[in-house]
Amino acid sequence: VLLGKPYVWGSIYRFDGQASVFWAEHGPCYRCLYPEPPPPGMVPSCAEGGVLGVLCASIGAIQVNEAIKLLTGIGEPLLGKLMIYDALEMEYRKLAVRKDPECAICGDNPTVTELIDYETFCGAVSDEAADAAAGSTISVTSLEQWLKERDNGERDFVLVDVREQNEFEINQIPGSVLIPKGEFLNGNAMSQLPQDKQVVLHCKSGVRSAEALAVVKGAGFADAVHVGGGVVAWVNQIDPSQPSY
Repeated sequence: VLLGKPYVWGSIYRFDGQASVFWAEHGPCYRCLYPEPPPPGMVPSCAEGGVLGVLCASIGAIQVNEAIKLLTGIGEPLLGKLMIYDALEMEYRKLAVRKDPECAICGDNPTVTELIDYETFCGAVSDEAADAAAGSTISVTSLEQWLKERDNGERDFVLVDVREQNEFEINQIPGSVLIPKGEFLNGNAMSQLPQDKQVVLHCKSGVRSAEALAVVKGAGFADAVHVGGGVVAWVNQIDPSQPSY
């Protein structure tokens, strides 16, 4: 928007896809459609929610087609229109999108006039997760030492991986057990956690484990901690022989 360029946009989730063209000089921008990001933790990752692989090609082809139309000046682009694709029913729908005069970036009185810190704007974790992680986050180097102490009988804890099964099969921290984050959110994980051991959680990067940590602490596991940086940090700093994703 700030550069006055068109944005050929597409998104996919599970069996659905969306596509549009946003160009503030000639119609709505992305923020006219989505003025605020969803609450942190509400939108599942691809690993959690899953995506039908061929959707990438389906929506990608629409985006390429829209780009060609814009470059050549032929046809009618999806400007001011949101195309929704349902792969299960094999249906396409188009909805009208209006320019929002109150839009923070392309409205009559814009308040966003330069790039901002989108990690802060979108929120990496919820406030509850941030509060739970404060003072209850350990590094992968500390975890490595803890694992050695556990092997020597000097420390006792359960290391829980809150990623999904397919992620767990790619790489893992030795000695961890898999309980996906969804099991914490629906409460089923609580019965799988030992009452007499400290709980240590980790995920890919630390976001999902922080969300799970908030649930665990709320259930009374006051000494529970999570691993900052998750398995990504473990592979980068401790065991680079493992694959990453």
